[in-house]
Amino acid sequence: MKKIELLAPAGSFEKAREAFLYGADAIYCGTGTLSLRSRAEVDNDDLAKTIEYAHKIGKKVYTAINIYAPDNMYEEIKKQVQMLDKLSVDAIIASDGGVIDIIKEIAPNIPIHVSTQANTLSAHTANFWKKNGAERVILSREMNKEDIKYLIKNTNIETEIFIHGAICWAYSGRCYLSDFMSSRNANLGDCSQSCRWAYNTYIEEKNNPRQYNAC
Repeated sequence: MKKIELLAPAGSFEKAREAFLYGADAIYCGTGTLSLRSRAEVDNDDLAKTIEYAHKIGKKVYTAINIYAPDNMYEEIKKQVQMLDKLSVDAIIASDGGVIDIIKEIAPNIPIHVSTQANTLSAHTANFWKKNGAERVILSREMNKEDIKYLIKNTNIETEIFIHGAICWAYSGRCYLSDFMSSRNANLGDCSQSCRWAYNTYIEEKNNPRQYNAC
């Protein structure tokens, strides 16, 4: 039986150290501009520090460049990929086909993990990513256990699943509700989590409006 890898998020170098201390085999992190955590306390220096520390203690770091990137962000993406290549990062997590092409072009030796943001829901999609250079797919959080079993049985690619965390009101986070309601783009890491706000709902009835509170 293959050993299961325990992977934890780390929004700073200190959080990465804590995750390793409590048993994580690997952590994932990214800078505020190129990952889906725009308020993460991580810059390029922190990435380098975290990767170097992890490798010293026999742990792994996967760096997230999992935004859906407009063209004006690709110069920054290229520079970060070049830096990560020099640091021998253990993998890059990405969801945008253009970003994945850049990784394959600049740093072909870095493994690619396809982000849950890419919404892999089927063995067919997982096999597509395998054919296009991915080593691992991070499955869509909407899948149930039977879906996951079927996918694993019918693919030859590493799989990763979320066991704790948010379940977005969208296909694994590809959502425009936050941008619509608060002008904060979830697909660029600035989600205001408006799907979790408290709301009041109303049923309109002639002469007798009723209100229900909902979260």
